[in-house]
Amino acid sequence: MQAGKNVVLAVLAAFVAVPILAAAQAAGNSADVSAQWTNVERVSGTVPTTQILAHAFTLRSSPLHDPLMRALRNLHTNDTRLQFWFSVTRAALPELKPPTATRTFWDFQYMDPLVADYYANTTGRHHINMGSIPRWMFRVAPVDVPTDPAASFYHYTDGTEGSLLKDPSGKQFADYQVRLYEWYTKGGFTDELGHYHHSGHHYRIDYWGVLNEPDFENHITVQQYTKIYDAVTMAIHKIDPHVQFFAPEVSGAEIAWAKYFLDAKNHAPGALLPLEYFSFHNYVNAPNDPSTWHGDYFTDPDKGPDNGASADAFQQRIETVLKIRDQLSPQTKVIVDEMGTFNIVKPGEESCRANEPYQAYNPLYWNATGANWAVSFINAENLGLPLISMSQMVGYPTQCPSIAMFDYTTAKPNAHYWALWLINHNFGPGDKLTATNSSTLDVRAQAAITRKGKKILLVNTTDHDIAVNLSGAFSSSSLHGQVVDLKSGEDAPRQENLTGSSITLSPFAVAVVSK
Repeated sequence: MQAGKNVVLAVLAAFVAVPILAAAQAAGNSADVSAQWTNVERVSGTVPTTQILAHAFTLRSSPLHDPLMRALRNLHTNDTRLQFWFSVTRAALPELKPPTATRTFWDFQYMDPLVADYYANTTGRHHINMGSIPRWMFRVAPVDVPTDPAASFYHYTDGTEGSLLKDPSGKQFADYQVRLYEWYTKGGFTDELGHYHHSGHHYRIDYWGVLNEPDFENHITVQQYTKIYDAVTMAIHKIDPHVQFFAPEVSGAEIAWAKYFLDAKNHAPGALLPLEYFSFHNYVNAPNDPSTWHGDYFTDPDKGPDNGASADAFQQRIETVLKIRDQLSPQTKVIVDEMGTFNIVKPGEESCRANEPYQAYNPLYWNATGANWAVSFINAENLGLPLISMSQMVGYPTQCPSIAMFDYTTAKPNAHYWALWLINHNFGPGDKLTATNSSTLDVRAQAAITRKGKKILLVNTTDHDIAVNLSGAFSSSSLHGQVVDLKSGEDAPRQENLTGSSITLSPFAVAVVSK
């Protein structure tokens, strides 16, 4: 274990990266954290945010709709992402049948209410991803989509792949995307047969995502994707020159895709260059056993692109993407707009399709997944990423249950949610990040001079209590802590007036300490 930690530290030290990691020591029950408040190393530009997907619980008929929207509103996140994912098919695709010579089949009855609710319960900039490709655009047999708009239906993409697209140039999909965009921003659109459809919507869309995990969802290669991206962005840009585009939204393939996608010579003449954003995701797996989470979620080396990466390994992936970006497209911003952990209750079970009840997950898991995201937030700040997003507001059996931020059995946010709430209510763009030291990898820390004073973000990455000595950061003993841990549960971060200059972090706790 000691040798492993020294290796991780050596690797991390090789990158300019994160100032929180000091010489390793054997795993123990104590840590020393210090901060040099006069040594500002970076001004943060990182927005902590989240995403909400179209799901059974976002239907207005669901009893969970109102508490879920209230929880979303109370986060006060900026750049919040709304995603329509193919797995809840009727909500995600408003044109499930191809147009005929006499008729089109546009139907926004399930999409419209959620878009309205999203805008009503979020503020600031808005990011929308309606990135599922209608099945009828592929040369594959049709499938019967369940009539229930709440039904999970993963078979919708069965057999689809980039080589089977009827129009590999991307124009057909671009025309479809333009109509979606016009429906929500221009008051309506003209369909494939020349008939006008009035919506009355005039929303502002700041960011538009082009497809979602295309290599996974439709087995689309980076070469095929680049053609689609160029077609979509050039078409939408003609009707809204102010919108910006997030792409390619891959998970695990980001390094290989960056080498091709960020190279301007691989894009079409007239493409929108330089690329504005390079976006990707990360989901790391672990068994439902707290003793494995320190390694799997925080410190393990990279297990390859087919696997999600621990926080430390994912940091190295980001650094590799940044180096590629610097060589090929220096003006492109790199963001992580989906990030979470998967918890495997039954070995071999596919995480998003898992049909496990909320109670199947160890209660401490919701703290561990929040802690994983908090560590990655620290890394993102120090790497200069403009955005990192927690995935996702709601999950339930057959819909990625282990990345839920909301307990559908109690209609209350869980510790995963509260970790984001705590960070977003204390930190953000404009914070002055000062040199910070932790004596052990078991506790990650970042000190910041915020608009409301000096604060330190602390994360326990282990399954045992750790007493953290903060005398090297605060001379005053009048310290206040806000803590998300097993004790705070599904309630807001608990408030703690500290005795002296130390705080005890329980397993996978996330805390903010200030004067």
